[in-house]
Amino acid sequence: MMVGHDHGCCIGGNTMSLSRLTGVLADLSTEHRIPGAQLAVRHRGETYSAVFGHTAYGTSEPVDWGSRFPFGSVSKSFTASVAMQLVADGDIDLDEPVDAHVPELRDIGCLHDVTLRQLLGHTSGLVSDHEIDGRQNTTLRRYVSSLQDSCKADSAGVAFSYSNTGYVLVGRLIECLTGMSWWDAVESFLAGPLGLTLTPAVLSDPMASIVTAHSVSAGRVVPVANVLPAAWEPAGGIAGTALDLLKFAEAHLDGGTNAILDRDLAELMRRPTGIEPFGVAHAWGLGWGLYLDSYQSMWAGHDGTLSGTTSALRFDPADGTIVALTTNATTGLALWADLVDKLAEMGIEVGDYGGRTVVQPGQWHDPAEYVGDYVNGTTCFRLRVDAQNLLSLDDGTGFVASLTVAGPDTFLVHQKDVSTPSHPARFLRDSVTGRIRSMQFSGRMSSFRTSINNVERIPVGI
Repeated sequence: MMVGHDHGCCIGGNTMSLSRLTGVLADLSTEHRIPGAQLAVRHRGETYSAVFGHTAYGTSEPVDWGSRFPFGSVSKSFTASVAMQLVADGDIDLDEPVDAHVPELRDIGCLHDVTLRQLLGHTSGLVSDHEIDGRQNTTLRRYVSSLQDSCKADSAGVAFSYSNTGYVLVGRLIECLTGMSWWDAVESFLAGPLGLTLTPAVLSDPMASIVTAHSVSAGRVVPVANVLPAAWEPAGGIAGTALDLLKFAEAHLDGGTNAILDRDLAELMRRPTGIEPFGVAHAWGLGWGLYLDSYQSMWAGHDGTLSGTTSALRFDPADGTIVALTTNATTGLALWADLVDKLAEMGIEVGDYGGRTVVQPGQWHDPAEYVGDYVNGTTCFRLRVDAQNLLSLDDGTGFVASLTVAGPDTFLVHQKDVSTPSHPARFLRDSVTGRIRSMQFSGRMSSFRTSINNVERIPVGI
């Protein structure tokens, strides 16, 4: 099923009719075996939208604008926006240590110097993922109380290391400053004022019409459970529609309707922190990834994945163009990469990183020197040399990939048996010894260990 607004427009000298946009979504979804998707585009003051397919594979329930898709990590931009509204109100300063407002942190010495700016920009040094007792249902207060000195992967302000844990802490900070639950704050500060149809992505009201998630592997489409610890909601627990994402982005634009921040703070969220987010974006702001288009114009946005669903949001502050996509399959990431190319053909050059590292001809200097375990919190990447004398990577949860040389100490990671884009990885060396000390992959900084025992292995997160 495909529906949308019944009009067209001129984009970059070409006419984009509704039928062409819906056709593109249908063709790409079919190609990538995606059961259902939503697409919303705002350009030159006009909004164009399309839906495709079904809420679950093999069923007859069509995707429509009442179908909610989990946003995954795009939820972080919502959490960051609420936090910045509290900055605007004078409740906290960006460079003030957050332990002054979060009582649970006062006995955790390594977190005394962590600021809101560092948390929003993924430079706090906190590990990516932290779980407690394997429990699905827990409060943000209890989650933050369980943090220990071992939850730091690096010193604050030193490097970019993507952290779901950091955004859970921001969620708890919001609770402490507002006296509301994190979810009530999102509804009060964002959903209500902007008219968004948001719902919790997991453990939600059965009437909320959350789409079914799917894994696509070797051409097979398999329904999978939506799994997210309740305490991780500030990092990835919002669901809604592509039109909700479009409205949210519009509220961040200069002169946009229902602006949620004044111009200075909205621009600050899009200002690069100055620390490179290798492998995930061209730069990073406060709650936004920053992506260059082919004209070197900087777009803001975020990507999200969660248990077989994906989302992507981009907006150009210069001209107000917005593109939002939601899908209910793991191959949504590959669809997004192809959609960026299709939109470019139609005259919209979308800012994107895509991990499109140019592969330079090269040979392994010594594969053995990279072999070992690379650890970030409860995530452990194991690198081994395979039978072909090439490096193979796995995280102990079913994620298995091969590595191809892309430059000095830089590689492309190709996930096996899954149709997703390749992603770059980079190894960093000790400045004195020259030995490998860490790996940057999927935005995470993971420390090199020759041997790790009894590490709980969980999937590469949201």
